[in-house]
Amino acid sequence: MLMRSLRIPPTLLLFLIFCGFLGWHFSHSPLPTPAPAPRPPPPPAERIPAPAPLRVALVTFVTDQNSYIHISLKSKDHYVRRHGYDLIVDYEAHTRDKGTVWWKFDMIRRLVKKEQWDWIWWLDFDTLITNTDIKVTDIIEETLKNATNPDDLDFLFSNDCNNLNLGSFIVRSGERSLKFLDDVYAVEAAGKKVDPEAQLSEQDAITKHMEQDPVSKARTTSIPQWMVNSFPDEIPCYEEPARPWRHGHFLVHFAGAWAHVKGEDPTGQLMKKYKNEIIWGNWKDFY
Repeated sequence: MLMRSLRIPPTLLLFLIFCGFLGWHFSHSPLPTPAPAPRPPPPPAERIPAPAPLRVALVTFVTDQNSYIHISLKSKDHYVRRHGYDLIVDYEAHTRDKGTVWWKFDMIRRLVKKEQWDWIWWLDFDTLITNTDIKVTDIIEETLKNATNPDDLDFLFSNDCNNLNLGSFIVRSGERSLKFLDDVYAVEAAGKKVDPEAQLSEQDAITKHMEQDPVSKARTTSIPQWMVNSFPDEIPCYEEPARPWRHGHFLVHFAGAWAHVKGEDPTGQLMKKYKNEIIWGNWKDFY
């Protein structure tokens, strides 16, 4: 009687069997694999800072009143403003027993000792920068890039028809350059001891020093004249192959104008003529 009273309905029995099957199935199934954690983002690529721009001082002096002071200074001042260089001008030269041209070396030595510039560019006053688009730092970097041992180069010279011309040259600021110039002074002093009446020019002294000291000569290189010290048609003293100044060239140098141009003011006449060829750039960008 009791068993009959506990008889389970078939539908309930089927439900219980189904539930038991599900429980057995899930208890024997593998647990779901958790999704992998997202990878952390890669670290940002290390940025290599760009090299600092070369610090350059354009150096010159003028000791006399003349007709072209304004245009010569304007072209140089305008140029350094445009490219962020410095302009150093002396108005006195105290070379005592040597010619005035030696003062350029005194200026360079003084500025090297200040340790404010990477390169010092000497430029004679009888010059015009005729294309202010061109950066002297590009000329320096291109020259070094083409050198076998760029870190060894301290003096970047140019030549004319008489070989070395120091109207425009570039000096690395450092102790080696000071030593080089001290040796050049020593060459001049030694010549005076041999012949007290002798007067070596600064160009002759450097040339003689390089002939006597191959190590010092190896610290120099030559830049094509037309790139950094171009002469005009009126002064045909070119290195070979001849390449006179043309519109668009970096600068024009009126060296020895008195020997080539007739008139009371040969350099002033050429300055007046060539100032109309200057590529100035937009002054509003840097004034």
